[in-house]
Amino acid sequence: MVTINADASHEMLDVGTEEIILNGPPSDLRGHIHLGNKSGDTFRIKTLALEYLNRRNNFLGSGAPLHFSCRLRPGEEKIQGVSHKLPPDTRPGTYASELIIGGERRSVKIVVQPHIDVKIYPVRFSFQGSNPDRTHTAAITITNLGNVPFQIPQIKHATVLDMDFLCRATSLAIRDKGAEGYMPMMDQLTKNIQKDMAGWLSISLEESGQVLSPGKSLVANLTITLPADIDPKKDYSGDIRLWDQSISYVIKSHTDDSQTNDLHGN
Repeated sequence: MVTINADASHEMLDVGTEEIILNGPPSDLRGHIHLGNKSGDTFRIKTLALEYLNRRNNFLGSGAPLHFSCRLRPGEEKIQGVSHKLPPDTRPGTYASELIIGGERRSVKIVVQPHIDVKIYPVRFSFQGSNPDRTHTAAITITNLGNVPFQIPQIKHATVLDMDFLCRATSLAIRDKGAEGYMPMMDQLTKNIQKDMAGWLSISLEESGQVLSPGKSLVANLTITLPADIDPKKDYSGDIRLWDQSISYVIKSHTDDSQTNDLHGN
C-alpha cells in the first residue's frame, strides 16, 4: 500500500480534468473530486497540496492541504467527497486555487459563503429582588465568530414568569373544573394563567446598533426593568433572545435593599 500526502509526488494518481468546486462557510467547505489509481498498488490518500492564487494580500496564507480518508485499489476510480477549512473570518467571495498532484495542477474554485456566528457569555444570570419597577444590570461578552460584520440588535422586552405559575394555575383549574371534564378545566387553566401573568420585562442593551467586526469581541451592558404588577414575594425566571442566542435568568425574591442590583452570571 502506498500512502499519498501533500508532501509527495504521485504521477499515478489521476484527479481528472474538471474544475474542483468547494462551497460553504469558511469552516465547512465541501465538494467532490474524481480520483483514479493508475498504478498496480493500493493507494491510501490522506492529503493533497492546495495552493491559493488570489491571496488578497496574503489573507489566506500560502496554502493548505485538502484532507481525505480514501483508499483506491489498482485501477479503481471513484468520486470522492472532500472537505476543507479556511480561517473562520475569511471574507465571503470566490477564491482561485490549484490542486498540485504528480507535478500537474488542477483548477480549484473556493466559494466562501457569508456566515453569521455570534457567541454570548455568560448566558445564565441570577439576581435578588423582585420588587415592582426594580432595575438590574448585567455585563455580557459578545464575540463575532463569523465572517461578516454583526450589528448588535435592539432588545425591547421579554416575558417574565413566576416559577410556580403553571403548577398553581393547573392545580386550581383541576380543583375548580376537573369534575366537569377536560375542556372546562382547560378553559379555567387559561384564565388562571392570564390572571396570574405579570407584564413585560423591559430590556435595553446600551451597545445596540454598534457593528462588531469578524473576530472581535465587546462587553455589552444589559439592563432589565421589572414590570409594575410583579409580586415581590414570588420568584421569577425567563429567557431573553439576542439574535439566535438565549440568555436565561432567575429572580429570587428578596426584601433586603442593601443587596446589590447587579446580575451575577455563570
